[in-house]
Amino acid sequence: MRDIPVFLVTGFLEGGKTTFVKEIFNDPEFAEGENITLIVCESGIEEYEQDFLNKNNIDIVHINKKEDLTYSFLNQYNEEHKPSKVVLEYNGMWQYDVIENLHMPQGWEIAQVITPIDASTFESYMNNMKSLLIEQFKDSDLIIFNRCKDDTNKLKFRNSVKAINARANMIFELENGEIDDRPLELPFDINSKVIEFKDYDFGAWYLDSLESPAKYEGKSIKMKGIASINPNYPKNIFAFGRNAMTCCEDDISFLGILCQTNKPFKFKDKEWIEVEGVLHKKFIDYEQRDIPFLVVTDYRSIDKIEDELVYF
Repeated sequence: MRDIPVFLVTGFLEGGKTTFVKEIFNDPEFAEGENITLIVCESGIEEYEQDFLNKNNIDIVHINKKEDLTYSFLNQYNEEHKPSKVVLEYNGMWQYDVIENLHMPQGWEIAQVITPIDASTFESYMNNMKSLLIEQFKDSDLIIFNRCKDDTNKLKFRNSVKAINARANMIFELENGEIDDRPLELPFDINSKVIEFKDYDFGAWYLDSLESPAKYEGKSIKMKGIASINPNYPKNIFAFGRNAMTCCEDDISFLGILCQTNKPFKFKDKEWIEVEGVLHKKFIDYEQRDIPFLVVTDYRSIDKIEDELVYF
């Protein structure tokens, strides 16, 4: 039996899910010659017209209660209709564990998780429904911020996502539907003699350096953070970074990079220091990617900064 790819489209009501699904159905490479099943778990302003469904050979199934999204239902449907592709438009107000605990029919495999979201309401959702957003973002392969304006803070949105799911790809779509491919502006000057930034911008630098370590190769930097000493490291190697909170106190984690000094260091584990050094990229075999690595030229002990956490 050949695999049947399932494309999971999640997000809040009026976030652009239906518009996105229509766009991919209009792509001949996706829809042509396929027997597609569209499972819709909520109804918004944008609807699927019958002519559109007929034209693209789409069979639509409506599921209005999460209790009805079961293996038994899907398996019976699979045996009767034998789809070659499945698009599941999921209700963003349902807990994601419904999907995580759902046993799929034989051959059904989630191929991609896509989350469209209205950029104009994103910050409101982050402030008021953060736990639901985190559930949607944590397994997303692609997050589409639609209805962006020229002044949309793309860097802030990107950092919020990357703190939850570092592997997620993002697209920023303007109000006219065009892709906004302008580069993100960083809150510091990467071309200055020594890169420095406000304490609260550590997260922006950290995530950007993880995503694009090559552009920091050979750059000098000065920053404040916590030294983390691992007895298994060589005597001149330590980790340096900050604690970050993505949702609540239970989600605090350490964001750090490895550092090397030319002689054994004298500070203690978890001590606050200010480091100066030169950034390089280092290839990690088991992750098959480059990461930033700091060769320390100077450091000094400092008092803990006023707001020690990084927030996203």
